[in-house]
Amino acid sequence: MRAAVLAVLVAAAPRSAGAPDDAVERRRALVAKELVQVGDVLRREILGHDVDALVARVPPDGLRCGGRSVPRAKIARDLRAESSWLHATIFGRGGAPGGRSPGSLAELLRSTPDVAIAVSFQAGAGGGALGRPCIDFRAKGVATPGAPLCFEQRDGRWWFTESLYPCG
Repeated sequence: MRAAVLAVLVAAAPRSAGAPDDAVERRRALVAKELVQVGDVLRREILGHDVDALVARVPPDGLRCGGRSVPRAKIARDLRAESSWLHATIFGRGGAPGGRSPGSLAELLRSTPDVAIAVSFQAGAGGGALGRPCIDFRAKGVATPGAPLCFEQRDGRWWFTESLYPCG
């Protein structure tokens, strides 16, 4: 499989008239470069069905989901349970009805030759001026299963935030 890499920098917040903040843009470029590398590691972990590696990116206090927190132990259980939504979205086999979307991230990565790692920055959620950095695996004409994977950096390490579950 040949993987294409793409860093898409999306503004975290509306900008006022005038020149963009160069320091923020430089920081976004550096973060995007780091997250493309993280995305490449995640790609290998997902294809290798490495639940332990994914759980290791969940903070000890769990993931935010709307106004609540999902404990790390539940996330680990759901990633291991083939009947869970989370396992099916990350590791499941087969496509979604209609054939436009693979059934899981693993299926997307296995079945599509050119998958890009797109980096965006979402406003709010404690991301400050930079925005909360997220990655998404994308391929032309194919819908991506699940939600973007969003991160925060703690002690030099990139951790998942609330993006593994549909928390809407």
